[in-house]
Amino acid sequence: MPKFGTVYFNEDYFGKDRLNQVFRKKSLAHIFQGLTVRGTVGRLRGSTADAVTFRSRRGNGYYGAVLGHIYQDKYKYFAPDPTGSNFPDSASANMRAAVLYWQTTVTPTEKKAYQKAGARKHQLPGYNMFLRAALKGEISMYVDRGDPASYDFALGDLTTDGNWNDLDLSTIIPVTAKAVLLMGHVQGANTNWNIEFRKKGNTNEINHAGMSTLRANVERHRDAIVTVGPNRVIQYNADDESWDTLDLVVRGWWN
Repeated sequence: MPKFGTVYFNEDYFGKDRLNQVFRKKSLAHIFQGLTVRGTVGRLRGSTADAVTFRSRRGNGYYGAVLGHIYQDKYKYFAPDPTGSNFPDSASANMRAAVLYWQTTVTPTEKKAYQKAGARKHQLPGYNMFLRAALKGEISMYVDRGDPASYDFALGDLTTDGNWNDLDLSTIIPVTAKAVLLMGHVQGANTNWNIEFRKKGNTNEINHAGMSTLRANVERHRDAIVTVGPNRVIQYNADDESWDTLDLVVRGWWN
């Protein structure tokens, strides 16, 4: 188990409390002294899955223990379950991006500032202070999603009626995302068939991105950047045509 406190994957963040403070919040007072207790921290919101499992113990007879104090057994690792919807790919992508940003972009002066803040306030390493800020969306950075194996939206998933429709990205991007990078594959039997994108709530015909068929029966690959809000829903408007190909994939996002 890491020494810096709790780790949350999904829509929570690195904890800033010391381990003993975290454990005392977990209602262990009813446990008789001398018993070893198995519990969890970082329970995922709206789920029965456990992000981190730990063991704590009271004093009264344990080697090196002080009577009445809670201790953590010396596990040096944690193993959240990476499968299922409780461990979204966006959490892993955000973590990878944050680590890379610390390694390649944060200056030595900035690192010293994080280390100073961690030592003064929370007794945490500066590295973990930075990761916590990054996972909360407080650090502006681009997050490469990785290498998706399939499209997020195919032609059959989209409404092609010439009107603005919602496109829900909440299962793909995190709540910290402020803008998303989309890639589209478009093809039709004629030129100038368009699909446009905008932030949900916008109404003017100025601030939007788009893709179009420049040549008939030739597939075109195009990118678009779209601002997203906290609900992670954007809007699209696809021409009312008999598209041959209209596929979309999220390549990444900006926190």
